[in-house]
Amino acid sequence: MESILGFIKDNWLVVGGTIGVLVGSAYVPFVRSLVFKGAKALMSEAFLKEAFLGLAEKYVKSTKTKLDDAWFKQLKKSMHD
Repeated sequence: MESILGFIKDNWLVVGGTIGVLVGSAYVPFVRSLVFKGAKALMSEAFLKEAFLGLAEKYVKSTKTKLDDAWFKQLKKSMHD
């Protein structure tokens, strides 16, 4: 019994890592399903449309020309119809 305790004491990092991997592997399918569900939600058409419009609006506001303002206004109107 003392040899087992001595082994654990000398190699506590390896033993702790092994236990962590064994416990963590039980949660991998659960975590993987959460990640996939989140990715599917982020890849929805409505989210992608709003993300694109948000980025395009930031770009249009950063320029000094008026042509892209008119283009963005028309694009936004056509995408929300």
